[in-house]
Amino acid sequence: MIATQFSLGGLLRRAGLSTEPEGPRRGPCDARIARALAEFRNHGHRAVRMLDLDCADGGRLLRAAAKAREFGFVAIEGRGVSLWTAGIRHARWQAEVQAHPSTSLAFEIAEPIAALAAEHDGAADLIFLSEPMPYPCSPLGAALARLGGRVLAIG
Repeated sequence: MIATQFSLGGLLRRAGLSTEPEGPRRGPCDARIARALAEFRNHGHRAVRMLDLDCADGGRLLRAAAKAREFGFVAIEGRGVSLWTAGIRHARWQAEVQAHPSTSLAFEIAEPIAALAAEHDGAADLIFLSEPMPYPCSPLGAALARLGGRVLAIG
């Protein structure tokens, strides 16, 4: 008889039901965000608005804001949402520690679909997802299409 070891957290993560992130979100996603910011800046934009759906501890949005400053953006606005309460507290603290006059970052506990519903049409220039693009007819897919920002599925 084979004994199978599993954890409830692992099962919830695989089913997409966990509110706790699996680990740090670095690597290729940072490069994709940097390319998107560079392209946006090369088109003459001096301000950028970013929305991070499922921002976890805010690291990805904080790194994106720092990269935007490197590219010469003079007005950087970011909003991160997650259901992970401890992560949002950490993100808020990091935003205070790394505060910069050109940058305004807000982190809140919310569902991605609720965050998109609160956005105004076309408000976000870049939208970060932690998963593949949702089906276009799903509520999240329809909400993303309505906003019209550039969506980076970097999960």
